[in-house]
Amino acid sequence: MYEHLKNIPLLDHDSKIPLHKQAEEQLRELIKLPEFKGGELFPKEVDLAKRWGISRNTLRQAIAILVNEKLLERKKGSGTRVTQNRISTNLNNWMSFTHEMEDLGLEFKNLSLHAEMVPASTKVAKHLQINEGDEVMFLQRIRSIDDSPMVYFESYFHPRIGLTVDENFETPLYELLGNKYNVVPVYSQEELKAVAATKKIAGNLKIEKNQPVLERKRVVLDTARKPIEYNICYYRNDWFTYTIEIKRTI
Repeated sequence: MYEHLKNIPLLDHDSKIPLHKQAEEQLRELIKLPEFKGGELFPKEVDLAKRWGISRNTLRQAIAILVNEKLLERKKGSGTRVTQNRISTNLNNWMSFTHEMEDLGLEFKNLSLHAEMVPASTKVAKHLQINEGDEVMFLQRIRSIDDSPMVYFESYFHPRIGLTVDENFETPLYELLGNKYNVVPVYSQEELKAVAATKKIAGNLKIEKNQPVLERKRVVLDTARKPIEYNICYYRNDWFTYTIEIKRTI
């Protein structure tokens, strides 16, 4: 299963450096590998201990040091993985996802993008205040800062905008709406909750089915409070967390 273990240097049992310290340094190198940066499980302790010719207690001593440094996280029954530094975004104000992440110093890219015209479902029609079956522009995107999916978007746009499947959706979406269609997003009505990933969502985010994800539903309105977009985002909860600041009325 872990073919790359064959390439991990062996420990020097004749060295004056304690084996647990050597193991600690090798673990630090493992953390840097792409295989584990996305939060994948580390090789089993028994496999690592066998590779290095040390006891599991010696290995656990090395792992404990990195756990204390918050470089690794260990959960009973599931194993050890590289700690994920979650992206924190707040709900006090809102902007396009691209600009929100740019403010955090993160450059996201589209791993997958698909646009098509579809008939509005009952739910979409309700949020966009149109008739069920009316044709709307539907945009699907999977985005990340690397090659591992982090967030999956589904967007439906009001027919009056005139958005087509031929647009360049690599540009920030709300800039496109403002610059080309004179549509300015001003208000956002949002709903955020944890849900179990369906087969479709799990496949898009490359996670296990029923794994918890953050679901963010958003209805975007223009200056006249007319709906522009109905958007549903699914965030991997090992990458994202949401914060909100509330001022107490005195």
